[in-house]
Amino acid sequence: MADQSDSAGGATGMQAPGGPGYGTQAPGGPGYGMQPPAGYGYPGGAPLPSGKATASMVLGIVGLLLIPIIPPIIALCLGVSARRMADRGEGGGRGMATAGMVMGIIGIAFAAFGVIVATVQTFAAI
Repeated sequence: MADQSDSAGGATGMQAPGGPGYGTQAPGGPGYGMQPPAGYGYPGGAPLPSGKATASMVLGIVGLLLIPIIPPIIALCLGVSARRMADRGEGGGRGMATAGMVMGIIGIAFAAFGVIVATVQTFAAI
């Protein structure tokens, strides 16, 4: 058999790591950590969520966890407004607005249930 020790690893047709073709880049191409030139990528991108949508979701969470009377009402109103804005294309955050609306409705229902229970207990004690 012929001695093939002059090729990388003893196999013919393979190149050694670090040889031509391994880890090389096209001339002028961006390297690691560099940003591509402007004008590349998806044009436009997704719109950022509006402040109303964010406030609606935050107030919905606060209404469910901490204060069950006023924040859910505000969350519902802001959620409706933010969702309409998102539908018109004036901003993003439709999902956040919907979440705020749902949490606002649930918070209002919990508050109404609490008021009804308190009222019934008050009249039952009389």
